[in-house]
Amino acid sequence: MMASSNSFDPFSQNVTFLMKDGEVINLGVSAIDNWYLYSVKTSINYGAQLGACFVMFFATALLTRESQRGKPVFILNLVSLFLGTLRALLLAVWFTSPWSELYSYFSGDVSRVGRATIATSVAGTVIPVLLTLTVNASLVLQVQTVCKVMGRKYYYCVCALAFLVLLLAIGFRFTQCITNSMAITSDGTYYSKLWIRTGALVTETISIWFFSAIFTWKLFWTIMTRRKHGWNNLNPMQILMIMSGCTMVIPSIFAVLEYTTIESFPDAGTLALTMVALLLPLSSLWAAMVTTAQSSSFNLSSFIGSQQSHENMSRNYSELGRKTFCNQSTFTGPLESFKDRKGSLAPISPSTIDSIVEAPTHAPRDSTERDLEAMGVRVDKSYSVHSGKGLVGN
Repeated sequence: MMASSNSFDPFSQNVTFLMKDGEVINLGVSAIDNWYLYSVKTSINYGAQLGACFVMFFATALLTRESQRGKPVFILNLVSLFLGTLRALLLAVWFTSPWSELYSYFSGDVSRVGRATIATSVAGTVIPVLLTLTVNASLVLQVQTVCKVMGRKYYYCVCALAFLVLLLAIGFRFTQCITNSMAITSDGTYYSKLWIRTGALVTETISIWFFSAIFTWKLFWTIMTRRKHGWNNLNPMQILMIMSGCTMVIPSIFAVLEYTTIESFPDAGTLALTMVALLLPLSSLWAAMVTTAQSSSFNLSSFIGSQQSHENMSRNYSELGRKTFCNQSTFTGPLESFKDRKGSLAPISPSTIDSIVEAPTHAPRDSTERDLEAMGVRVDKSYSVHSGKGLVGN
């Protein structure tokens, strides 16, 4: 008796449930623990997405310049953040509904699930379709701004390939929405159609990679071209290239974690679209703030030095005028070379000009700079004046 009690493990014992028809369900304690751990981990995941999208939504709405708030990219980014917040909220609410009750989940008895709960679950499958549309539309607009300067043949090839990639991503996501909604309304299971969910995640990741790769390549090529010609690099353009690279890599990491960390990091694949929705407005805000900081900053010491120089010159010229017109005999210096002609002081030979300052002629702006300004990033060009010749643009 003592030996049998010592070998008993209470953490691995079974719990018995009785269904309505009297059928007995034996359930292990470890299975219940795993279910609660899964619920908590997944809720934390959805809560983090909800908070990130919520904060970024207001940050984008408040920090974007007034002149850029009517742009299509700005509107799409805000809609994506709103949909990301709503999707995370609907997915998190599932764990507070009758769907996740212990008896309902393990017995499959969903008789206590009401119509409002079913409608909420169906809405949770529709929102990801809309989020996929807005995120990909924002990526397409970015790619269109850099591809419209390409040759017609290459432009049409890229458009055809982009249409195919976009169609696959939206098609799989829409199919998952329909099949999942049918399973929810019919009280059925979705395990037999998990390949559709996998296909939706894979095609969305491919779509993100495709559009981000084109945008990153174009920015990288432009930066290298400017460096080759000795022009100053554009910091906002570098920021956009870095953030576009992050848009490629970070969502792919979460897509891989979806199938490698099923127990420790459940539903990691849902972060793929969320990260894109977060990174797109973040890159625009970062680049715009750097541009504003560069245009509004100045060297205070140089400014004070120039002011003092100007005051010294004014003082010297006033003294020169006093000595010349009030008491000419007491002044010795450059005025000794002047001679009296018709009762006035005038130089014998014309003065020489050491440097020529001309008004800067603004060169025509290239297409990349115009496209970046259309996306909300202002690009400034600098000029320098060389002595004796004229203007040379950097």
